[in-house]
Amino acid sequence: MDTPFFIHQKFTDFDELCCNMQNWNLDYRQLEAGRFSSELLMFGSNTMIFGREKLGRRLRQTGASPLGLITFGVLANPKTCIRWRGYDVSGDMLCIFPQGGELDSITHDDFDVFPISISEETFNQACALLELPDIATLINNIEVFRCNPEKISELRSWLLSVYHNLIAGAETFRSALYLKQLEQGLINRLIRILAEPHHPVSMKPMRKRDKALLAAENYIAESGSDQITIAELCLVANVSERTLEYAFREQYNLTPKSYTLIHRMNNVRKQLRKSNPGKGVISEMAQLHCFWHMGQFSADYKKIFAELPSETLKAL
Repeated sequence: MDTPFFIHQKFTDFDELCCNMQNWNLDYRQLEAGRFSSELLMFGSNTMIFGREKLGRRLRQTGASPLGLITFGVLANPKTCIRWRGYDVSGDMLCIFPQGGELDSITHDDFDVFPISISEETFNQACALLELPDIATLINNIEVFRCNPEKISELRSWLLSVYHNLIAGAETFRSALYLKQLEQGLINRLIRILAEPHHPVSMKPMRKRDKALLAAENYIAESGSDQITIAELCLVANVSERTLEYAFREQYNLTPKSYTLIHRMNNVRKQLRKSNPGKGVISEMAQLHCFWHMGQFSADYKKIFAELPSETLKAL
């Protein structure tokens, strides 16, 4: 086994956090005002990654899990609920990321999850030893299922103990030998959960409001224009302004107008993080995304991200 990597760090910048998520391809967008905070722990190799991620703001997460690995998600707090790939996920459920599938999640400021990624080959070796079907058969294309409460509680407690061992700082717990033991422990526990009778969780049927929200979100994300009107969104979503507002408030606790504003602000922020400091850079990026009044732009930007645009630009 290769020499393992180890990361344990707190971040106040969600783009920096994404860059440090080993083997993940992620894009985060902040959806509420206030300073971002997070904690990330990752320990693993090319064939197995154990992690814990805590987030301190509501975010829209998109991207993909590590290529070539089967990835599971276990909520660290059994009382937490998230919206993930169209499912309402709670603490007694196990998430299985579709390989090559798009991550799409809405998380709140209590988000705390153990992401676990393991190679299919390693899983299948363990399945054969236990005289069980291969891992693909056990998963059976299920993305979310409700587990035996005792088994998922035992797994969560064990994951917490692994986390505390790793942050304790002892070299014994950051070695290749411990990584191998951790891999075996994870595989055995996950296989035993998967091999038990379980209850797949179904997506909720999409209401008119849900379909309208999805159409509006996609249009905002894919449109080449930052000057999107509410009337335009209503036309795309084929609903009234009231229905569209209900849909956005229900999902994001934001009006459609506030959502589009925050989306544009996130676009500016990502551009500023890629830019070299220089005269006129901030106004250029702001105007590129249709912010014409620099005083109001700076005030709104600081309200959302708890820093001035100039601070983002200098934080490279």
